[in-house]
Amino acid sequence: MGLSPYGIRHGGDTMKGKGYFGLLPNTAGGVSTEISSEFTQNGKNVEYPLIVPTLTKEELDHLLANKPPTEDIYKKAEEYAMQRLQQGLSPFSQPTELRYPAPAGLLD
Repeated sequence: MGLSPYGIRHGGDTMKGKGYFGLLPNTAGGVSTEISSEFTQNGKNVEYPLIVPTLTKEELDHLLANKPPTEDIYKKAEEYAMQRLQQGLSPFSQPTELRYPAPAGLLD
């Protein structure tokens, strides 16, 4: 699997992890774990995952169908990232964090 089994994040500086839900099958025949994006805060680019626990099943399905994120998806993911940053945490899930269960029906 190598040193970065899930690839490099959007900004190219850090390795992707398993995300909040683990490996999610996408319509391209692969898996998605985070789907990184970024916003600017205080003149600094902040990278964050779009796949976050606050999304609905429909929003996750939308991302896993390789469709462009909606404004609501960006908003929810940015808000979740900001909450974590304010707590001194990375916007990305860490290997020591418990995984959230995927929304009902996501993997059906």
